[in-house]
Amino acid sequence: MTPTFVDVCSRPHHHHHQRRFKSSILRKPNERYAPGEAPKDKAEAAKLRLDTLRKRLHKVDTAALCDADKGMLARRQNGAEGQDDSQSDHPYVGLSLMDSRIKPRNYFPGPHTPAGANGIDDHPVQNGAVGNGGGALMGDADGIKMIGLARTVQCTRPNDILAVLRGLNEAKPGDVLVVNTLDSTRAVAGGMFCAEAARKGLGGIVVEGLVRDVGQISKFGYSVENGCLVYSAGVTPYAGTVQSIGEIGSNISCGGVRVSSGDIIVGDGDGILVGPMESFERVIDVAENIVEAERNILKGIQQGISLMKMCNYDEHFELRKNGKESALDWRKTRLVTFNGVEHVRIK
Repeated sequence: MTPTFVDVCSRPHHHHHQRRFKSSILRKPNERYAPGEAPKDKAEAAKLRLDTLRKRLHKVDTAALCDADKGMLARRQNGAEGQDDSQSDHPYVGLSLMDSRIKPRNYFPGPHTPAGANGIDDHPVQNGAVGNGGGALMGDADGIKMIGLARTVQCTRPNDILAVLRGLNEAKPGDVLVVNTLDSTRAVAGGMFCAEAARKGLGGIVVEGLVRDVGQISKFGYSVENGCLVYSAGVTPYAGTVQSIGEIGSNISCGGVRVSSGDIIVGDGDGILVGPMESFERVIDVAENIVEAERNILKGIQQGISLMKMCNYDEHFELRKNGKESALDWRKTRLVTFNGVEHVRIK
């Protein structure tokens, strides 16, 4: 399908403050590779597939991905999956959301940097990749984003950090260390580990447990060039021992979800999503369109257009009040017109 430009306009009402606005975003159908970038072998194909997905993921946020996942799961429940999905050879398994105990420890929204002691910004933020791996990226939404392949670390002794050090040593650029600490009450990562992760180009560190040195790791939440986002269930200044080698690459539990090495990890200020690459590829089109729709809805609000007039709120409310099936639908307003993908609907 030939890519087409999205035409965006407000619903035609007789209000003097409503104006037509238009998006210049080029909307493409679901595709893995850009034109002219066909891979030469399996290894190159795998790398290109990941790079293509990563570039698209950095333009959306976890909220849009969750909304897209919710829509896909609803379609599956209603038996509609596959009717207009070009990648439906396998059932959609969905995305997993880590629970709210796993919080960002150095995520700072907004394209700004912390001032050093001399008042000069020491860590300039630019659009691009972290280190050599491109794990953490400055997205279209405010703040740095964690995107990468899970490198799982299972501690086999509580309150011991050697397994995390091992994982850090074996990790490759673009990996995200995901750690289960066996409910440790001691920190298993801190400033030095974060600095080494940034040096190697890792996308981030996610710990089902505790970390320390928040003051030291904070600067890595601002910098894209030398960035590394850190998430954990808590903070303590007391570090663990360094004796148990642990396990690398096994299936683990982190944030209440199952994580396997090679899963895609996407994290921002709202939380962390985990899933196989295919699941993210299946939802990325809709997630991109949700971001575009929300951007233009916000433009409409700034122009004085009521949010309720940019969706089917009145109709939806009346139907639900009477116990009838309905969904909040933004497409009916003709605010955004999509090509080759499903409606933006919220149930």
